[in-house]
Amino acid sequence: MTNNTHYKKIVQNYDFTNEDIFNLEKVSELFSNYSKEFLDGFYRFIFNFEYAKKFINSDAVHDKHKSEIGKWYLNLFSGKYDDKYFEKLNTISEVHVKIGLPHHYVNAAFSYVRRFLKDVLIRENKLEFLSSVDKIIDINLDILTVTYSKNEQAKLLEDIVFIRDCVANDNVVPFFQPIFDTKTLQISKYESLMRLYKKQTNQYFSIFPYLKTAKDIKIYEKLTVIMIKKVFDLMRNNAYEFSINLDYEDLSNPKVIKLLDELMENFPKPNRVIFEIVESEFIDDFSIVENFAAWMRKYGAKIAIDDFGSGFSSMENILKLKPEIIKIDGTLIKNLDTSSDSKILVKNIISMAKELQASCVAEYVHNEPICKICQELRIDYLQGFYLQEPFLLF
Repeated sequence: MTNNTHYKKIVQNYDFTNEDIFNLEKVSELFSNYSKEFLDGFYRFIFNFEYAKKFINSDAVHDKHKSEIGKWYLNLFSGKYDDKYFEKLNTISEVHVKIGLPHHYVNAAFSYVRRFLKDVLIRENKLEFLSSVDKIIDINLDILTVTYSKNEQAKLLEDIVFIRDCVANDNVVPFFQPIFDTKTLQISKYESLMRLYKKQTNQYFSIFPYLKTAKDIKIYEKLTVIMIKKVFDLMRNNAYEFSINLDYEDLSNPKVIKLLDELMENFPKPNRVIFEIVESEFIDDFSIVENFAAWMRKYGAKIAIDDFGSGFSSMENILKLKPEIIKIDGTLIKNLDTSSDSKILVKNIISMAKELQASCVAEYVHNEPICKICQELRIDYLQGFYLQEPFLLF
């Protein structure tokens, strides 16, 4: 039995004893013989739900789902109800949350499971095992039931369908926001920004509201790969420098790094590429950032620290990295005309950047007074809606 306090309490709540474990082991072979019948009936049942049709929408997805359900079914009678067993259930529960699985769907699926197992016991005249089977089903249902509100379920499901649709139909679109030279107010470089296109409404949406969901449903990598390929393709014959935003998940993903290596190897002028890394990402494992920067600099690429002033990185790491560009966090820039504290912090960042021989970019320049203050402070580059909003470059 599990030593985990939370799961131990659940087991105790259902009076699940060693005798129940023994009983379930005894019927393990019996239920194993019925596994095909169980799975066939289970999928006939759940395909009555529109939700199942949306998410089990291909043979590959169906096969994978069926394999996992088959394992779960057999494990009901494994006799090994330890931490590993309950952690697996917890993982399944987290998946339910991530894909917005409605609680009524889970409850209905379990109603089929319970009926099926009872029918088998009745058919085989094994009614003495009914109580133990009921208990293990109740315990599983307790852990796997999701309790979202209807609005939350609907919104999450809508977001997941939208993100998957964008990947499937090539609706991941790079937008570009110009970065201006402070002295001339001429475009110097571009930052690439991911947008998701909704064909039904002809609208483009920033990735940020969908970022967590994309990572939860394991589709973030696909979005990143599509975005990187498109940016490199669009900027191949462009004379400007351009930046790509990367987070810790990207930097520690071998597939993404391999793709970047191949693209840089074959890019006409790789010294036009800037990689923006969020400052707060440094706290995970700075060596990942350091190794990536060293590798990309072999091609002549530059490293920018994004949102500087928002994170918790140590100055030691900043000094090690020696970024070519420091992008001052927008929360500091947007208050320059009203906050003396913001102005002091920005002045210190500019001074530090000069010591590091790095250029500074002011993000979130949203009005004329902010723009003029940035010019007075001699920030090197400006970026924000006052100057120009992100747009489709081609």
